[in-house]
Amino acid sequence: MQVSRDASNQLAIDPNATERLSSLARSNPKEAIRQVASQFEAILLNQMMASMRSNGFDGEEDSSELGTYRGMLDQQMVNAMVQGGGTGLAEMLARQIEGVARIDRTATPAASSGMLPLPALPTSAAKAIRQYTEAAGTAAAAPAPVAIPNERLAFVSTLLPHAASAAERLGVAPELLVGHAALESGWGSRSIRHPDGRESYNLFGIKAGGSWRGESVATLTTEYVDGKARKQVESFRSYPSLQAAFDDYAKLLEGSSRYQRALNQGDDAQGFAVALQQGGYATDPAYARKLAGVAQSLLSR
Repeated sequence: MQVSRDASNQLAIDPNATERLSSLARSNPKEAIRQVASQFEAILLNQMMASMRSNGFDGEEDSSELGTYRGMLDQQMVNAMVQGGGTGLAEMLARQIEGVARIDRTATPAASSGMLPLPALPTSAAKAIRQYTEAAGTAAAAPAPVAIPNERLAFVSTLLPHAASAAERLGVAPELLVGHAALESGWGSRSIRHPDGRESYNLFGIKAGGSWRGESVATLTTEYVDGKARKQVESFRSYPSLQAAFDDYAKLLEGSSRYQRALNQGDDAQGFAVALQQGGYATDPAYARKLAGVAQSLLSR
């Protein structure tokens, strides 16, 4: 199945792609179906690659440059597969869409024959195209869940009881809070400690600003400035217990106008993650995707 060079990426990056495909369906429905089938195949292949990459070694997420280059490589691999004939999925999808639209695969497109299209043809083709492009857009927006190794389940079971009351205050599932703690602390492997070895219980990477009156601890962290990762020393809050950490986290989100959209999200991992990133919780441009992936895995475990 031959498609243009950018066809496999167009749907995910261009919000007007659906309308253009619907328009194309009126003049050349078979070509429109081939394009949307190839786009759908590319999206699913990208999701597969993202899911495979999510199970990396500890510490790999610390390098934004490595992640960027891997993403570029994965995209090139997907493009090569789709342009080289794909996996056969696009062809199967094209046949299914044509069946829904009742299009004869051997028929000559009306645009190339100079004949006016039959009234029923563009309507059915455009409807079929819209149904599949909307489904493809949903697949592109959904985060790829991160598989949870057995050794990390202990971290989850330890934190869930402490997350319950904070989650109730915030109107979200406790798994979302545990997922946030897992992302910030590297599943407990990157805990912030005092010079004497004492645990700070700062699971959420909350910094000690001017309004903080409790104990604090300085440590090296990664911040993103203009999209580039930089290592710098910051002061973080320190708590006497895990429960105190969750209580302060809930207080922070409740009391800040920046995070109001993150409240009452229930078990919507994507909505919660996007609201936190939009509120400025972290500088990592991929933060929402990472958080949603971890939280969704906890919800579906």
